[in-house]
Amino acid sequence: MFFSPAWHGKFTWATRIFVFFVLTSAFGISPSFAGPQAAESPAPSIPIIVSDFELFSVPAVATSATPPASPIAIPPTRAIATPPATQIATSPATPISTPPATPLPTPSTAPISTPPATPVASPPAATPSKQKPPMPLVSGDPNLPSVQARRLMDFFAVTIVETLQKSGYAARRARGAGLPKGALLRGVFAEPDEENRVRRTLLGGTSVNAKFFLYVGIFNLARPDQPLYQLAAEQPGGTQFGPVIMLNNYIPMAKYELDKNPTEEDVRKICAQIAASLTALLAANPNAFSQ
Repeated sequence: MFFSPAWHGKFTWATRIFVFFVLTSAFGISPSFAGPQAAESPAPSIPIIVSDFELFSVPAVATSATPPASPIAIPPTRAIATPPATQIATSPATPISTPPATPLPTPSTAPISTPPATPVASPPAATPSKQKPPMPLVSGDPNLPSVQARRLMDFFAVTIVETLQKSGYAARRARGAGLPKGALLRGVFAEPDEENRVRRTLLGGTSVNAKFFLYVGIFNLARPDQPLYQLAAEQPGGTQFGPVIMLNNYIPMAKYELDKNPTEEDVRKICAQIAASLTALLAANPNAFSQ
C-alpha cells in the first residue's frame, strides 16, 4: 500500500506522540510545564535566640550598722539597818448592835407603753467602682530599683519569645550554650542627656526624662563577637545617667521609644514591632543568617 507524502507526515507525528505517552507511562514520568514557583519563607527554619535587654540601676546604698550601747555600771546598794518594830497593845473591839431593817413599801410599777419602732431607711447601695487598670511594671513598686529592672527585663524576654513563636519562629530565651547558626536579638535601654548624647539608662537615678529608648540589634550567630555598643572614650561626670555609649552601625538595629512607666500593653506593642522588623529583614535577606 502506498501513502501520499502528506498522510505519511501525519502518520509519523501520531506515531511519535503514541510512543512518548507509552514511555512516560512505563517509567512513571509525568509531563510538567515550567512555571513560577513560590519560595518558602525562611522564618521557621532559622532559630532565634533572645538575650535579656540590658537595663541598669543605681546600686543599693548600704546602711551603717549602729554599735550596741555599752551598759552603765551601777554600784551595789547598801542595806540600811532598821530597828525592830515595837508591838502596840490594842484593846478588844466592842461589837456594835444594828437594828433590824424595816422593809420599805414599793409602789406598783405601771407598764410603760412603747411607741412602734419606725423603720430606718437604708442608704442607697453604692455604685460599683470601675475596674482599675493594671499596675505598671516599674513605677509604684516598693522594691529596689534593681528588682524593678530585673522584672522589666524578664517580662520583655518572655513576651518577645512568645510573640516570635506565635509568628512561626523557633525562638527561645538565651540560656546556656549558643547555637552555631541563626539570629540573636540583643537590646539596651538608653536615654539622651542635656547634650543629646546617648547614655545608658540608670533606673532609680535623678534623670528628668519621662521616656527612654530601646535599641535592639539583630546579630548573626555565626559571628557572635560583634558588640551591640561600646563605651565612649571620654565619660562625663554625674550620677543621674549611665555612661555614654557608641552604638554599632554595622548591624541591623532599630530604636523604639518607651515610657519609663510602661504597662503590659506597651511592652506587647514594642515586641510586636520587633517581630515585624525581624520578619522584614529575613524576607529581604533570606540567606543572611543561614551561614
